[in-house]
Amino acid sequence: MTDFAASLATPPLFANPLMAVYFTVDLDRLAARCLYLDRLENTVGRRQVITRIETFRNEVTTRIPRTYPH
Repeated sequence: MTDFAASLATPPLFANPLMAVYFTVDLDRLAARCLYLDRLENTVGRRQVITRIETFRNEVTTRIPRTYPH
């Protein structure tokens, strides 16, 4: 096996620092904080969900995005 093929066989592990959040979130509490959840009721398809979320975002003032310090 060439050095190049060997390097492809075992890629380096990337550990995202936010992985702990993915595995410890309380879905019920998270959904309770969703301010547009009521707007998603009675949606049928993906396009309806996207449109209703976009409408919600246009109606609220969002915070200024910040760079993740890493």
